[in-house]
Amino acid sequence: IAVSEALTKCPEIQFLDLSVNNIGIEGAIAVSEALKQGSKVQHLDLNHNNIGIEGAIAVSEALTKCPEIHYLDLGLNNIGVEGTIAVSEALKESTKLQHLNIAWNHIGVKGATALSEALLHFKQLKELD
Repeated sequence: IAVSEALTKCPEIQFLDLSVNNIGIEGAIAVSEALKQGSKVQHLDLNHNNIGIEGAIAVSEALTKCPEIHYLDLGLNNIGVEGTIAVSEALKESTKLQHLNIAWNHIGVKGATALSEALLHFKQLKELD
């Protein structure tokens, strides 16, 4: 939560790596709220934080307000099918995303289908994990 407060006070931050920090759902929601405040973050790494479905939904809402993101790592977060669908919908609006890691999230067939449909919009995507 302290990081999210710092993020709102430092809107010029472009690289945010919170990987393996156990921020959980509460932390993901706090960071997402901060990102919605006009963030210039381009690189967002939330890998291995157990943000779950609720955290993924919060991040997906923030993604629609962060058009500059070109690197997104949500690997190892237990976001499941619902979280993957939410992120996939938000990513359809992303025009700069080049790297996406969504590995180890139990996305299931429905999540994989939603992700594959979103990927049709990403001609600039260079890496998918």
